[in-house]
This record gives sequence, C-alpha cells and structure tokens, in this order.
Amino acid sequence: MLLAAAGLLLAAAACVWLAGVRTAPAPAAASPAAPAPAAPSVPPVAAAASASASASNLSADRRADLDRRVAAGDVDAMAELGGIIGVCRHYSPISAQHIEETVVDGMAAGVEPPLIAGKPVSPELLVLMLQQGQPELDRRCAGIDRRQLRDDLDRAPALLERAADAGSVEAMLDYSRYAFAGYGGTDQMLADADEVARRKEKARAYLRESLRRGDARALLLLGDAYASGPLEKIDPLQAYAYASAFFQSPAGQEWSPRLRELYLQALAQQLDAQQLIQARENAAQISRDFQAGTAPR
Repeated sequence: MLLAAAGLLLAAAACVWLAGVRTAPAPAAASPAAPAPAAPSVPPVAAAASASASASNLSADRRADLDRRVAAGDVDAMAELGGIIGVCRHYSPISAQHIEETVVDGMAAGVEPPLIAGKPVSPELLVLMLQQGQPELDRRCAGIDRRQLRDDLDRAPALLERAADAGSVEAMLDYSRYAFAGYGGTDQMLADADEVARRKEKARAYLRESLRRGDARALLLLGDAYASGPLEKIDPLQAYAYASAFFQSPAGQEWSPRLRELYLQALAQQLDAQQLIQARENAAQISRDFQAGTAPR
C-alpha cells in the first residue's frame, strides 16, 4: 500500500515536520527527570553496539538487494527503491503516544505546522494523520538507513517512471508525489520548465491510468495535488471534491470518522457556502465516474 490511510502529500509534509521537531533541541525546563533504567542483561555499550550493527547490516542487505535487482531490470525493485528514496528520507520509528507528545511539544515551542490548502493544519488533525500513517511507514522503511538516501533523491523520479511505464501501479502513484524530487525550489523548476512540464503530464497520465485500474488512492492524490501543488494549480474546491470522492470508496472508509471529518473541514476553510455545495456535487460525479471505471481528462 502507499500510505493509503492518510493524505499522501500532507502526510509527507507532516513527516518532515515531525522529523524537524524531534531533532530540535528541547527546552531545558521541558526535560523531565529520567526514570531509573532496568538492569540490562548485557552491558549497555555492548547492547547498543550490537543493535547498531544489526540495524546497519539489515539496512545494507536490503539496499544491496534492491540495487542488484534494479541493475537486473526488476520492475518491482525499481518501484520499491524509488518509493523508499522518496518516503523514507525523513522516517523515524515512533509510537502513537510519542507522536501526540511530540506534536504538543512542537506546537508549544512555536514550530509552524504544515499547510493544507494554504491553511495551517490543526494539532488534532496532524496527530491523527501521523498516527494513522506511521504503521505503513514502519513497514515500508524497515531495514532502511535514511542516511543512505541523502544522495539518492535525484534517482527517485527516473526509477519510478521506468517502473510506471512498465505497468506498476505503485510506481504510478508514487511518481505523482516525487516527480519533482531533486528540485531545490521554484527557481530551479522554472529554470527547467520543459522537463517539469513533461513530468507533470506523465504524473497526470499515471493518475488517470491508476483510476482506470480502480485504485482509489489516485483520487486522494489528485485531491492533495489541488490542495498543495505543484502538480496542479491550488484549487480548494477541487481538492475537497476529490478528497470527498475518495472517502466514498472502500479505501477511504479505512480512515476514522474523526479523521475524515477534520480533513474535509480543513479543505473547506477557503470555500463559501455555494462553493461547498458545488464541491460536494463534483465529488458525487467523480465518485460515479470512478465506479464506472472512467477517469478525468
């Protein structure tokens, strides 16, 4: 799966936000006294060294295996590695309770939350999205040392494009998220406008194909694209329509009712009453088209 339980682009932004909060130095006053540790069965230094070596070996083994398979032309490996490069660069294992504590600490410290449709995400929505998306991140990034991915970002689009052209739906979906990986910002994208335009057309075509194949996650990705760009111009009405259509699918029903409610509320912040009616009508039509196996042009 591809973080099917959380808004995909917003989830990615939230992961970056969470990583930044966790690496920031904590205020001295907020540091509680450490509890007395349980007696270890092996010396602490030896245990830490053993755990570090095991993780390093697992990471090296998985990465080496993927690199070998990619070199041999394995489409599944291309899709997997391209997605890992994109999604795991900011990954850290963290419990649901620690997510909530970290978000609270970050907000208290004045760290700016990620945006959705140009508006800051509420703390509750941020917590719920991170908590629901974390298990999928844990599965996808297991055995990967994110430090190994720092110099690989430019590879993600090409790997995903090759896999998507070969028919991998996972790569089609991931490509829409990471088609512009490696660009440092708007200035670099403008300087490479022809290539950016080509990638946008590719990403749109992949999402249409994913919808034709019946993958509802493409609806959410389109909603995210209209909410945050850069694949589409930001359009809160369309963002709401596609997200709402996604929620009408079985995949969307996997979201908790509260998470669905808060997500749509966030998208509706910039809509007036008439626009909200139109967005809901659009959502109903998009949902009917999806069920009929047709995709937007």
